[in-house]
Amino acid sequence: MSRQEPISVLLATEGTYPFYTGGVSTWCHRLTHDLPNIDFTVLAVVTNPSPQSKYDLAPNVRELIKVPQWGLLQPAEYSCHQSNSVVLRNLWNTTPQVIAARFKPIFERFLFLLLSPNCDKEELGQLLLKLHSYFQWFDYQKTMNSAEVWNVVQYAVRAAWACRPQPTEQPTLEEVKQVYRLLYHWLMVLHFPVPSADIAHSSAASFCGLPCVLAKLANGTPFVLTEHGVYLREQYLNLRRQVKSFFVRWFLYRVVENVVELNYYFADLVVPVCAYNSRWEKHLGVPDSRIKVIFNGVNPEKFYPCRQKNSGRARVSTVGLIYPLKGQLDLIDAAAMLKPKFDNLEVSFYGTPADREYFDSCRCKVDEFNLHDCVTFAGSTTEPWKVYSDADVMAFPSISEAFPYVVLEAMSCGAAIVATDVGGVREALGDCGLLVPARTPQAMAGAISFLLGNAAERERLGQMARARVLKHFTEKQFLNSYGSTYCDLLSCRPQEFLPAYSS
Repeated sequence: MSRQEPISVLLATEGTYPFYTGGVSTWCHRLTHDLPNIDFTVLAVVTNPSPQSKYDLAPNVRELIKVPQWGLLQPAEYSCHQSNSVVLRNLWNTTPQVIAARFKPIFERFLFLLLSPNCDKEELGQLLLKLHSYFQWFDYQKTMNSAEVWNVVQYAVRAAWACRPQPTEQPTLEEVKQVYRLLYHWLMVLHFPVPSADIAHSSAASFCGLPCVLAKLANGTPFVLTEHGVYLREQYLNLRRQVKSFFVRWFLYRVVENVVELNYYFADLVVPVCAYNSRWEKHLGVPDSRIKVIFNGVNPEKFYPCRQKNSGRARVSTVGLIYPLKGQLDLIDAAAMLKPKFDNLEVSFYGTPADREYFDSCRCKVDEFNLHDCVTFAGSTTEPWKVYSDADVMAFPSISEAFPYVVLEAMSCGAAIVATDVGGVREALGDCGLLVPARTPQAMAGAISFLLGNAAERERLGQMARARVLKHFTEKQFLNSYGSTYCDLLSCRPQEFLPAYSS
């Protein structure tokens, strides 16, 4: 396809790039920096209005748009895309009569579908477009804080709850208020205009994908969806621990399920980072013809074997944010089992705490097992390649994963690896390391013990891992795949578009 102008891509993120570190942010950073002939607009859904960027943006990132969901009540006060005159116009235009006549009917039907177990995704998308159009002309806070909306929310959630097959107690007023607050903040993404672009690309099947759905419906913009982790699975794992109320969890499950399936329904192409993820996507209705696996890739010239002088310690390291799905508690249990066998044991945890309660649990377990002389929380590192090269064994005890960069980076550095058999880790590691079941500290301790006692096997596995990365998982392969995917999607874009939304 011949073009004089560079392809423009709207890249939507949530809780990641460029304000938070991690594997998804690494992926975004590489994508934007190393495809210089593509112009990116980054739309970042964030938890509050004032996060600071952790990355230097590439020159071809033309705009960074923050979409805060929390930490504010009136998005118009934060939105730099609207002049004061527009904010005031929208505020004055938002009367009780307008809310009742123009917003309430759409919102009632939207909530009915959003809380339905088998909703019509086409209709849900069209209602989303109508809500977004409304908020371009009328005030978000004044609308969502109205008695009309509160009454709609109360009726909708209680009616949907009453339709459950088993009889259960009615939710309390406090539980309904909690649901209302969640909706208020989640739907803030609809207040922000969707920038025009040739391609809409979401980094998760979540709320950050909704602007991409809107772009598809309003302008026929091709929508590509990358799945790093399986968002729905991760929410299933997290919500039971984080939300005590059964009613609120039910509401969250229903909303998240329909938002995820809405992303899948409207995406022209779903791009999991490993084949493991595609099993979930197919189960949720994505046909094979719209799935294309693109593996993550690393730069083998940056991550390469560089063995350090033997320190006399049995060194085990892990790299990753400290939070429950990364499984650090299991590695601490394994360290307690290893300590009697290796009096020179050194276990280092690199990564910042993303869950303070979980981090405190990790430190308490170190106290419980009296591991202060061998377990260290080293914080984040700006030289991960040095960590991979220094360790005798790299351990990755995750409970849930996608296709983790840390495993690929360690492989590229020729590390001997013990990892849990979750997500796409098996696809990455192959037979170049040792895999153990998740949540089994005994198995992890056994595998680490075997490698610590066998230098020749560590060397053999490290060499195989490096060769596997060079063959399958280089950054060049990853970038070429996305560059060609963008071009292919654009060449197939229909010339007849749906009409753009209007007032």
